[in-house]
Amino acid sequence: MIYDLLRKLFSSKIARYFYRFSFKATKHFGNHGISILILFALTQRLHGITSLIPNSGGKHIILVDVENCTLEQVIEESRYVQRKHGLSNIYIKSDAENSFRVWCFSIVDYKTLLKILLDFEHLDMVFLIYTVRRKKATLRDVEKDGRPPEKVVAILESYPMPVPEHIREAFYDTGIVKKGIAISLGDDD
Repeated sequence: MIYDLLRKLFSSKIARYFYRFSFKATKHFGNHGISILILFALTQRLHGITSLIPNSGGKHIILVDVENCTLEQVIEESRYVQRKHGLSNIYIKSDAENSFRVWCFSIVDYKTLLKILLDFEHLDMVFLIYTVRRKKATLRDVEKDGRPPEKVVAILESYPMPVPEHIREAFYDTGIVKKGIAISLGDDD
């Protein structure tokens, strides 16, 4: 039953493509100059879920984005976190080399979620920043442009925990190309 729910949760395919334009101008006084940021990017709108469980009094499931490590490393880090925090089964998904998403349906408060995230040595720092800003973690559950569908690559068994009956959905934009150029228009000293 849990595998059917996971398969359904992890098999949806909703992705839209957009061009994003951002412009930011900041005027500083005193010893500081003027900063201008212009960004053009091809983005895609992705569907995902958030860690925050609706109507739960601020409780979360555990969602983690782990980057730049091997499958063995993410398994080791996940087992450590699982034992340290007494977590239920952990599901590790991947769709690209050295890129993983960790799912666990144990229910924790926000402070504990942050402690768990910080226990991952290879945590994606951009993921952490957005989790702190939004006070909830968000992971995609659809394919990214140019990548194959995600697959469950490891299950770390501890004890089963059902998928929460209500999961909050989210749509968010992410850049398709994660590279850019910074141009300085003056002295930075």
